[in-house]
Amino acid sequence: MTQLNKCCICNELITDEQSVPYKGRYAHQKCFNIAIKTLQKDKSKQIDKVAEKKKRGRKPKPQAELKEALSEEEYEKKQQYYKYLRSIVEEQELSAKVYALTEDYIKRYSFTYETMYQTLVYLHEIIEKDLTGDIVGIIPYYYSEAMQYYDSINKVLELNEGVDVSNMYKEKTIRVQPKKRKVKQIDIESIKKGVD
Repeated sequence: MTQLNKCCICNELITDEQSVPYKGRYAHQKCFNIAIKTLQKDKSKQIDKVAEKKKRGRKPKPQAELKEALSEEEYEKKQQYYKYLRSIVEEQELSAKVYALTEDYIKRYSFTYETMYQTLVYLHEIIEKDLTGDIVGIIPYYYSEAMQYYDSINKVLELNEGVDVSNMYKEKTIRVQPKKRKVKQIDIESIKKGVD
């Protein structure tokens, strides 16, 4: 004989075959499935509410920020700048001060690696200034002068872009006669007399 139990959810009588154990009692299979689904929905709503309260009450965690990323072109300019610095200093390693000043100039003055490189080339190769010690420290003082120089060069190049210089001047061929050397003749007889 099958035992009749009372469903703990709908309070109807059920047989052992239709019953499912639930919280130490028995329930219909259908009632049990419906109850579990509603409990899961309620639980997910509660979790969402708690999470929302935590978001409001708690400050967002600071996320690790990437430093300003460099494009490939900027990275190449950076490598060119530091390579040129090493060639001037004639050392493989640069001091930490050089790196710190470079980053400071980029932030404070909005310099770029390319313009600082151009300033160093201007100082070292064009006006041939003797660069010793802290090379990077001189960049802000000559930066505007170097940029004016490069701007003037760029303007001249733009103006002369369509001009064909080879046709402007006629070629002249000048033949220069080599000078005849006058070699003094040595008088051997006078040398013999002086030796006797």
